[in-house]
Amino acid sequence: MGKKNLISLNDRDIDFIDSNENKIELLSCQLEVQKCNKHLMAINKRYLNANNYLIEKDYLNSIRSLKSAYNKASELRDSSCSKCVVLFRKTITNSLENINQELSVMTSGVFRKKLYQQSYVESCNALKEFKNRD
Repeated sequence: MGKKNLISLNDRDIDFIDSNENKIELLSCQLEVQKCNKHLMAINKRYLNANNYLIEKDYLNSIRSLKSAYNKASELRDSSCSKCVVLFRKTITNSLENINQELSVMTSGVFRKKLYQQSYVESCNALKEFKNRD
């Protein structure tokens, strides 16, 4: 038998984030989507908020929204959800790593901006927290 895709990731380079487009979509679920769907809606909403904050260069709130999405994904504790949780958390961690790299460049070197130092520290702390939980 062929394997079914459980989820789909939308990874498009766009200038704005469409509030109707989800980063993660559930295509198949052993729990018949009821439990996962509520969590996934919350995760996608927080992910969307994080992207919108990022567009506005509000890094601190973007990081906080990603942390909230990560925590929401971690609430799915059913054994049949484990693969989805790993993917959700990896997707969120990748986004946070991208923000961290961007902030690292902006807070170091000759043209560094102290304005973003707090956000850089917050992103480093969040990444450490994520790695300790995985």
